[in-house]
Amino acid sequence: MTQRKESMRRLHISRTLLFSLAMTVVAICALGIVAQSGRRVRKSEMPAVPAATPEATPAPTPAARPAPTFTFIVGIAKFEDFSRISLYTYSGVVRSCADRLGDSALVKAETTSHDVSRGDAVRQAKAEKEAYVVWLQLRTNNLSGHSSVYDDPNNVYVQYAVFAPITAQQVTSGNTYPEAYRNKRVRVPTSTTQGDYYLNQAARGAAERILDHFHIRTPDTLPRPGLSERKFQPGPYATVALKK
Repeated sequence: MTQRKESMRRLHISRTLLFSLAMTVVAICALGIVAQSGRRVRKSEMPAVPAATPEATPAPTPAARPAPTFTFIVGIAKFEDFSRISLYTYSGVVRSCADRLGDSALVKAETTSHDVSRGDAVRQAKAEKEAYVVWLQLRTNNLSGHSSVYDDPNNVYVQYAVFAPITAQQVTSGNTYPEAYRNKRVRVPTSTTQGDYYLNQAARGAAERILDHFHIRTPDTLPRPGLSERKFQPGPYATVALKK
């Protein structure tokens, strides 16, 4: 009887231990599950792709101006004939003629600010190796062709002649008249810095005839008769001194 009680007691203890062990295992598993559920799953990080550096676009190189084929030296006679024309009017005529010649990429136009007689222009041409000499003169537009104190100082026209280098041979000449560019209803005032507008246009017309003689084409920028004044655009000319 005593033995049986002892066996029952041992069995009860064994069951208690097994139950405690089982509960401990369950508790450990539950803690593991909670820990796993609370842990954040770290996403796999993709390697950063370096941003492409844009290549610098080189600035376009401006087209080089071609070497000039023709060189013209422009001068004007200021004191050969008695006249009441202002010096800035003479300067405007020379400048306008040189500007129009220089509109062509094939032309290099230079000016001289000195008084240039026809003889001076011939001597200058003989001293040149390549440059043509353009000689300008303002002539009174009357029957005699000579000015007087009673003449209108604005009633003049442009006379031009071109002399070849070395030989000083006259290759072309002619006259241009400011009336061709004048609107009788509108009179553009004379500028104290640019000279007489209509004489300047006549000088540009002379330059166009010279270019036509040498078969040089340029943009058409000369106003037609009756049109309003356009802005003065300086051209690629330089000032030179006459060779003695």
